Amino acid sequence: MARKKKMGGTEVAFRPQTIIEARYDLDRRQNDILDILLGIVGEGDDAEDNTRYEINIADVKHLYDLKDESNAYMYLQKAVKKFEGAGFKLKEDENTDIYYPWFSKIKYQKKRGDEGRSKIVVDLHPEVKEMIISAKQGAYYRIEYPLNLTKKYSKRLYYLLKNKENFNGGVFVVSFSELRKMLKVPDSYANANVKKEILDKPYEEINGNTDISFEYELIQEKLPSGQKSLGAVRFKVKKVRRNHTIVEYETIEQNGDVIIASEEEQEIIDILGCSLKESRDILRTANANERTHEQLIHILEYTVDKDVENRVGYALTLLKNGFTEAATRRIAASNEKKAETKTRSVSKSSWNNNDLDIAYSQMDFDDLEKQLLSN
Repeated sequence: MARKKKMGGTEVAFRPQTIIEARYDLDRRQNDILDILLGIVGEGDDAEDNTRYEINIADVKHLYDLKDESNAYMYLQKAVKKFEGAGFKLKEDENTDIYYPWFSKIKYQKKRGDEGRSKIVVDLHPEVKEMIISAKQGAYYRIEYPLNLTKKYSKRLYYLLKNKENFNGGVFVVSFSELRKMLKVPDSYANANVKKEILDKPYEEINGNTDISFEYELIQEKLPSGQKSLGAVRFKVKKVRRNHTIVEYETIEQNGDVIIASEEEQEIIDILGCSLKESRDILRTANANERTHEQLIHILEYTVDKDVENRVGYALTLLKNGFTEAATRRIAASNEKKAETKTRSVSKSSWNNNDLDIAYSQMDFDDLEKQLLSN
Protein backbone atom coordinates (compact mmCIF):
# COMPACT_ATOMS: atom_id res chain seq x y z
CA MET A 1 0.00 0.00 0.00
CA ALA A 2 1.48 3.33 -1.09
CA ARG A 3 -0.14 5.56 1.52
CA LYS A 4 1.14 5.49 5.09
CA LYS A 5 -1.20 3.97 7.65
CA LYS A 6 -3.47 6.61 9.10
CA MET A 7 -3.41 7.32 12.82
CA GLY A 8 -6.42 7.73 15.08
CA GLY A 9 -8.33 4.55 14.27
CA THR A 10 -11.86 4.69 12.91
CA GLU A 11 -12.32 8.17 14.44
CA VAL A 12 -10.15 9.52 11.61
CA ALA A 13 -11.05 9.24 7.92
CA PHE A 14 -8.90 9.64 4.83
CA ARG A 15 -10.70 11.03 1.75
CA PRO A 16 -8.56 10.82 -1.42
CA GLN A 17 -8.12 13.94 -3.49
CA THR A 18 -9.67 12.16 -6.48
CA ILE A 19 -12.93 11.69 -4.54
CA ILE A 20 -12.78 15.18 -3.02
CA GLU A 21 -12.56 16.72 -6.49
CA ALA A 22 -14.95 14.26 -8.18
CA ARG A 23 -18.35 15.39 -9.39
CA TYR A 24 -21.17 14.05 -7.26
CA ASP A 25 -24.14 15.18 -5.23
CA LEU A 26 -24.43 13.63 -1.76
CA ASP A 27 -26.63 15.04 0.96
CA ARG A 28 -25.50 15.62 4.51
CA ARG A 29 -26.36 12.14 5.78
CA GLN A 30 -24.78 10.35 2.83
CA ASN A 31 -21.52 12.15 3.50
CA ASP A 32 -21.75 11.03 7.14
CA ILE A 33 -22.04 7.40 6.00
CA LEU A 34 -19.12 7.86 3.61
CA ASP A 35 -17.03 9.34 6.43
CA ILE A 36 -17.80 6.31 8.62
CA LEU A 37 -16.72 4.01 5.77
CA LEU A 38 -13.54 6.00 5.06
CA GLY A 39 -12.66 5.65 8.73
CA ILE A 40 -12.85 1.86 8.39
CA VAL A 41 -11.05 1.35 5.06
CA GLY A 42 -7.37 0.58 5.61
CA GLU A 43 -7.81 0.34 9.37
CA GLY A 44 -6.53 -2.55 11.50
CA ASP A 45 -5.96 -5.76 9.56
CA ASP A 46 -7.91 -4.63 6.48
CA ALA A 47 -6.35 -6.58 3.59
CA GLU A 48 -5.41 -4.79 0.39
CA ASP A 49 -7.75 -6.94 -1.71
CA ASN A 50 -10.71 -6.73 0.68
CA THR A 51 -13.68 -4.75 -0.67
CA ARG A 52 -16.40 -5.71 1.85
CA TYR A 53 -17.13 -3.55 4.90
CA GLU A 54 -19.65 -3.63 7.70
CA ILE A 55 -21.32 -0.49 9.02
CA ASN A 56 -23.00 -1.40 12.26
CA ILE A 57 -25.19 0.22 14.86
CA ALA A 58 -22.23 0.89 17.14
CA ASP A 59 -20.79 3.33 14.60
CA VAL A 60 -23.94 5.42 14.54
CA LYS A 61 -24.58 5.18 18.28
CA HIS A 62 -21.08 6.43 18.99
CA LEU A 63 -21.24 9.33 16.57
CA TYR A 64 -24.79 10.48 17.23
CA ASP A 65 -25.25 9.50 20.88
CA LEU A 66 -28.30 7.41 20.02
CA LYS A 67 -29.84 5.12 22.62
CA ASP A 68 -32.58 3.25 20.78
CA GLU A 69 -30.80 0.72 18.59
CA SER A 70 -33.87 -0.18 16.54
CA ASN A 71 -34.42 3.47 15.61
CA ALA A 72 -30.71 3.90 14.94
CA TYR A 73 -30.78 1.03 12.47
CA MET A 74 -33.75 2.57 10.68
CA TYR A 75 -31.88 5.86 10.42
CA LEU A 76 -28.77 4.11 9.10
CA GLN A 77 -30.80 2.16 6.57
CA LYS A 78 -32.50 5.33 5.29
CA ALA A 79 -29.15 7.05 4.80
CA VAL A 80 -27.53 4.10 3.00
CA LYS A 81 -30.55 3.47 0.77
CA LYS A 82 -29.92 6.83 -0.87
CA PHE A 83 -26.71 5.37 -2.29
CA GLU A 84 -28.67 2.83 -4.34
CA GLY A 85 -28.05 3.62 -8.01
CA ALA A 86 -25.80 6.58 -7.10
CA GLY A 87 -22.16 7.11 -8.03
CA PHE A 88 -19.51 9.67 -8.86
CA LYS A 89 -17.72 10.78 -11.99
CA LEU A 90 -13.99 11.29 -12.50
CA LYS A 91 -12.30 13.01 -15.41
CA GLU A 92 -9.49 10.78 -16.67
CA ASP A 93 -8.39 13.20 -19.39
CA GLU A 94 -9.91 15.94 -21.51
CA ASN A 95 -11.99 13.47 -23.54
CA THR A 96 -12.63 10.69 -21.00
CA ASP A 97 -14.94 10.54 -17.99
CA ILE A 98 -15.27 7.50 -15.72
CA TYR A 99 -18.36 6.74 -13.65
CA TYR A 100 -18.11 4.60 -10.51
CA PRO A 101 -21.01 3.41 -8.31
CA TRP A 102 -20.42 4.24 -4.67
CA PHE A 103 -21.18 0.65 -3.71
CA SER A 104 -21.27 -2.36 -6.01
CA LYS A 105 -23.45 -4.20 -3.49
CA ILE A 106 -25.45 -3.30 -0.38
CA LYS A 107 -26.80 -5.89 2.06
CA TYR A 108 -29.18 -4.87 4.84
CA GLN A 109 -29.13 -7.21 7.84
CA LYS A 110 -31.65 -6.43 10.56
CA LYS A 111 -31.56 -8.82 13.52
CA ARG A 112 -35.07 -8.90 14.94
CA GLY A 113 -35.04 -9.19 18.70
CA ASP A 114 -31.33 -8.34 18.80
CA GLU A 115 -31.10 -4.91 17.19
CA GLY A 116 -27.58 -4.36 18.50
CA ARG A 117 -26.29 -6.87 15.97
CA SER A 118 -28.05 -5.25 13.01
CA LYS A 119 -25.67 -4.03 10.33
CA ILE A 120 -25.33 -3.01 6.72
CA VAL A 121 -22.65 -4.64 4.59
CA VAL A 122 -21.34 -2.75 1.57
CA ASP A 123 -19.02 -3.83 -1.23
CA LEU A 124 -16.75 -1.27 -2.88
CA HIS A 125 -15.75 -1.47 -6.52
CA PRO A 126 -12.16 -2.84 -6.51
CA GLU A 127 -10.88 0.25 -8.31
CA VAL A 128 -12.55 2.51 -5.73
CA LYS A 129 -10.84 0.56 -2.92
CA GLU A 130 -7.53 0.86 -4.75
CA MET A 131 -8.17 4.57 -5.22
CA ILE A 132 -8.62 5.04 -1.46
CA ILE A 133 -5.69 2.88 -0.38
CA SER A 134 -3.09 3.96 -2.92
CA ALA A 135 -3.86 7.69 -2.96
CA LYS A 136 -0.87 9.81 -1.99
CA GLN A 137 -2.88 13.03 -1.81
CA GLY A 138 -6.03 13.64 0.16
CA ALA A 139 -7.44 14.84 3.46
CA TYR A 140 -7.06 13.27 6.90
CA TYR A 141 -9.73 14.51 9.30
CA ARG A 142 -11.53 13.58 12.47
CA ILE A 143 -15.05 12.45 11.55
CA GLU A 144 -16.58 14.58 14.32
CA TYR A 145 -15.83 17.82 12.44
CA PRO A 146 -17.74 17.32 9.17
CA LEU A 147 -20.39 15.51 11.20
CA ASN A 148 -21.25 18.84 12.83
CA LEU A 149 -21.76 20.64 9.54
CA THR A 150 -25.45 20.80 8.70
CA LYS A 151 -25.25 21.89 5.05
CA LYS A 152 -24.00 19.61 2.29
CA TYR A 153 -21.92 22.34 0.60
CA SER A 154 -20.21 23.05 3.93
CA LYS A 155 -19.14 19.42 4.08
CA ARG A 156 -17.85 19.34 0.51
CA LEU A 157 -15.93 22.57 0.98
CA TYR A 158 -14.51 21.32 4.30
CA TYR A 159 -13.00 18.26 2.55
CA LEU A 160 -11.49 20.48 -0.15
CA LEU A 161 -10.03 22.91 2.42
CA LYS A 162 -8.59 20.07 4.52
CA ASN A 163 -6.92 18.66 1.42
CA LYS A 164 -5.24 22.02 0.78
CA GLU A 165 -4.44 23.19 4.32
CA ASN A 166 -0.78 22.14 4.03
CA PHE A 167 -0.38 23.27 0.43
CA ASN A 168 1.41 26.58 -0.24
CA GLY A 169 0.67 27.90 3.25
CA GLY A 170 -2.99 27.03 2.85
CA VAL A 171 -3.44 29.38 -0.10
CA PHE A 172 -4.92 28.04 -3.36
CA VAL A 173 -7.13 29.14 -6.25
CA VAL A 174 -10.05 27.27 -7.84
CA SER A 175 -11.95 28.47 -10.89
CA PHE A 176 -15.53 29.34 -10.03
CA SER A 177 -16.87 27.20 -12.88
CA GLU A 178 -14.88 24.17 -11.68
CA LEU A 179 -16.12 24.70 -8.12
CA ARG A 180 -19.70 24.70 -9.44
CA LYS A 181 -19.10 21.48 -11.37
CA MET A 182 -17.32 19.76 -8.48
CA LEU A 183 -20.19 20.50 -6.11
CA LYS A 184 -22.82 19.63 -8.73
CA VAL A 185 -24.54 23.02 -8.50
CA PRO A 186 -27.43 23.16 -11.01
CA ASP A 187 -26.65 25.27 -14.09
CA SER A 188 -29.88 27.21 -13.55
CA TYR A 189 -28.56 28.74 -10.31
CA ALA A 190 -27.32 32.34 -10.69
CA ASN A 191 -23.76 33.04 -9.54
CA ALA A 192 -24.98 35.31 -6.72
CA ASN A 193 -27.06 32.47 -5.25
CA VAL A 194 -24.22 29.99 -5.78
CA LYS A 195 -21.80 32.25 -3.91
CA LYS A 196 -24.20 32.39 -0.96
CA GLU A 197 -24.71 28.60 -0.85
CA ILE A 198 -21.17 27.33 -1.49
CA LEU A 199 -19.11 30.12 0.07
CA ASP A 200 -21.03 32.36 2.48
CA LYS A 201 -22.99 29.71 4.38
CA PRO A 202 -20.00 27.34 4.67
CA TYR A 203 -17.90 30.31 5.84
CA GLU A 204 -20.30 30.87 8.75
CA GLU A 205 -20.48 27.17 9.60
CA ILE A 206 -16.91 25.89 9.12
CA ASN A 207 -15.27 28.80 10.93
CA GLY A 208 -15.66 28.19 14.66
CA ASN A 209 -17.13 24.68 14.45
CA THR A 210 -14.21 22.69 13.04
CA ASP A 211 -10.43 22.35 13.23
CA ILE A 212 -9.87 24.87 10.42
CA SER A 213 -10.91 28.38 9.49
CA PHE A 214 -10.75 30.03 6.08
CA GLU A 215 -11.02 33.31 4.21
CA TYR A 216 -11.84 33.70 0.54
CA GLU A 217 -11.47 36.32 -2.16
CA LEU A 218 -13.44 36.48 -5.41
CA ILE A 219 -11.39 36.97 -8.57
CA GLN A 220 -13.19 38.70 -11.41
CA GLU A 221 -12.61 37.91 -15.07
CA LYS A 222 -13.36 40.01 -18.13
CA LEU A 223 -15.77 38.46 -20.61
CA PRO A 224 -15.51 38.96 -24.41
CA SER A 225 -18.50 41.30 -24.09
CA GLY A 226 -16.46 43.55 -21.81
CA GLN A 227 -18.52 42.70 -18.74
CA LYS A 228 -16.99 41.27 -15.59
CA SER A 229 -17.91 37.89 -14.11
CA LEU A 230 -16.74 35.61 -11.30
CA GLY A 231 -13.66 33.84 -12.62
CA ALA A 232 -12.11 32.12 -9.60
CA VAL A 233 -11.93 31.96 -5.82
CA ARG A 234 -8.72 32.36 -3.81
CA PHE A 235 -8.85 30.51 -0.48
CA LYS A 236 -6.64 30.85 2.56
CA VAL A 237 -6.95 27.98 5.08
CA LYS A 238 -5.69 28.03 8.66
CA LYS A 239 -5.47 25.23 11.23
CA VAL A 240 -7.36 25.84 14.47
CA ARG A 241 -6.67 24.02 17.73
CA ARG A 242 -9.94 22.95 19.30
CA ASN A 243 -10.67 21.07 22.52
CA HIS A 244 -14.14 20.08 21.39
CA THR A 245 -16.61 20.76 18.62
CA ILE A 246 -19.99 22.44 18.69
CA VAL A 247 -22.41 19.62 18.03
CA GLU A 248 -25.93 20.01 16.71
CA TYR A 249 -27.62 17.56 19.06
CA GLU A 250 -30.08 15.16 17.49
CA THR A 251 -31.88 11.95 18.26
CA ILE A 252 -34.10 9.49 16.44
CA GLU A 253 -37.87 9.14 16.56
CA GLN A 254 -39.70 5.82 16.30
CA ASN A 255 -40.01 6.12 12.51
CA GLY A 256 -36.28 6.77 12.09
CA ASP A 257 -36.60 10.51 11.43
CA VAL A 258 -34.16 12.92 13.06
CA ILE A 259 -35.33 15.43 15.68
CA ILE A 260 -33.10 18.37 16.60
CA ALA A 261 -32.85 20.23 19.90
CA SER A 262 -34.48 23.65 20.20
CA GLU A 263 -32.34 26.65 21.09
CA GLU A 264 -33.28 26.39 24.80
CA GLU A 265 -32.71 22.63 24.87
CA GLN A 266 -29.36 23.00 23.12
CA GLU A 267 -28.28 25.60 25.69
CA ILE A 268 -29.02 23.14 28.51
CA ILE A 269 -27.17 20.34 26.67
CA ASP A 270 -24.12 22.56 26.11
CA ILE A 271 -23.89 23.59 29.77
CA LEU A 272 -24.77 20.30 31.46
CA GLY A 273 -23.59 17.77 28.88
CA CYS A 274 -26.87 15.86 29.12
CA SER A 275 -29.06 14.11 26.55
CA LEU A 276 -31.87 15.74 24.57
CA LYS A 277 -34.50 13.90 26.65
CA GLU A 278 -32.86 15.06 29.90
CA SER A 279 -32.71 18.66 28.65
CA ARG A 280 -36.45 18.52 27.95
CA ASP A 281 -37.11 17.11 31.43
CA ILE A 282 -35.08 19.96 32.94
CA LEU A 283 -36.89 22.59 30.86
CA ARG A 284 -40.28 21.12 31.77
CA THR A 285 -39.42 21.13 35.50
CA ALA A 286 -38.16 24.73 35.29
CA ASN A 287 -41.40 25.86 33.62
CA ALA A 288 -43.57 23.90 36.07
CA ASN A 289 -41.84 25.64 39.00
CA GLU A 290 -41.94 29.07 37.33
CA ARG A 291 -38.18 29.48 37.18
CA THR A 292 -36.96 32.31 34.99
CA HIS A 293 -34.41 31.68 32.26
CA GLU A 294 -31.78 33.49 34.36
CA GLN A 295 -32.52 31.27 37.34
CA LEU A 296 -32.36 28.14 35.18
CA ILE A 297 -28.94 29.07 33.79
CA HIS A 298 -27.62 29.92 37.28
CA ILE A 299 -28.80 26.53 38.54
CA LEU A 300 -27.13 24.70 35.66
CA GLU A 301 -23.84 26.59 36.08
CA TYR A 302 -23.93 26.04 39.84
CA THR A 303 -24.55 22.32 39.27
CA VAL A 304 -21.53 22.10 36.97
CA ASP A 305 -19.38 23.95 39.52
CA LYS A 306 -20.46 21.50 42.24
CA ASP A 307 -19.06 18.61 40.18
CA VAL A 308 -21.78 16.27 41.44
CA GLU A 309 -22.09 12.71 40.17
CA ASN A 310 -25.69 13.03 38.99
CA ARG A 311 -25.91 16.47 37.42
CA VAL A 312 -29.40 16.02 36.02
CA GLY A 313 -30.82 14.82 39.34
CA TYR A 314 -29.14 17.65 41.24
CA ALA A 315 -30.36 20.32 38.77
CA LEU A 316 -33.92 18.92 38.92
CA THR A 317 -33.79 19.07 42.72
CA LEU A 318 -32.69 22.70 42.70
CA LEU A 319 -35.38 23.59 40.18
CA LYS A 320 -38.10 21.98 42.27
CA ASN A 321 -37.00 22.67 45.85
CA GLY A 322 -35.15 25.96 45.58
CA PHE A 323 -31.67 27.39 45.52
CA THR A 324 -29.22 27.37 48.44
CA GLU A 325 -28.08 30.57 50.15
CA ALA A 326 -24.51 29.62 49.28
CA ALA A 327 -25.37 29.60 45.59
CA THR A 328 -27.21 32.91 45.91
CA ARG A 329 -24.14 34.49 47.52
CA ARG A 330 -21.92 33.14 44.75
CA ILE A 331 -24.17 34.59 42.05
CA ALA A 332 -24.37 37.95 43.79
CA ALA A 333 -20.61 38.14 44.19
CA SER A 334 -20.04 37.36 40.52
CA ASN A 335 -22.20 40.28 39.41
CA GLU A 336 -22.48 43.04 41.98
CA LYS A 337 -24.45 45.36 39.75
CA LYS A 338 -27.33 42.87 39.65
CA ALA A 339 -27.08 41.71 43.26
CA GLU A 340 -30.18 43.59 44.39
CA THR A 341 -32.26 42.38 41.46
CA LYS A 342 -31.16 38.81 42.01
CA THR A 343 -31.93 38.98 45.73
CA ARG A 344 -35.48 40.15 44.95
CA SER A 345 -35.79 37.40 42.36
CA VAL A 346 -34.62 34.85 44.88
CA SER A 347 -37.12 35.90 47.50
CA LYS A 348 -40.02 36.00 45.03
CA SER A 349 -39.24 32.52 43.77
CA SER A 350 -38.75 31.10 47.31
CA TRP A 351 -35.15 30.00 46.74
CA ASN A 352 -34.77 29.47 50.45
CA ASN A 353 -33.73 25.87 51.10
CA ASN A 354 -30.74 26.34 53.40
CA ASP A 355 -30.19 22.63 53.95
CA LEU A 356 -30.19 21.56 50.31
CA ASP A 357 -26.46 20.74 50.16
CA ILE A 358 -26.78 18.51 53.24
CA ALA A 359 -29.91 16.89 51.85
CA TYR A 360 -28.11 16.22 48.57
CA SER A 361 -25.49 14.04 50.24
CA GLN A 362 -28.25 11.86 51.72
CA MET A 363 -30.38 11.42 48.60
CA ASP A 364 -30.88 8.44 46.27
CA PHE A 365 -30.80 10.41 43.02
CA ASP A 366 -31.81 7.57 40.70
CA ASP A 367 -35.01 7.16 42.70
CA LEU A 368 -35.48 10.91 43.10
CA GLU A 369 -35.13 11.57 39.38
CA LYS A 370 -37.81 8.96 38.61
CA GLN A 371 -40.14 10.61 41.12
CA LEU A 372 -39.61 14.10 39.75
CA LEU A 373 -40.08 13.10 36.13
CA SER A 374 -43.23 11.12 36.89
CA ASN A 375 -45.00 14.21 38.23
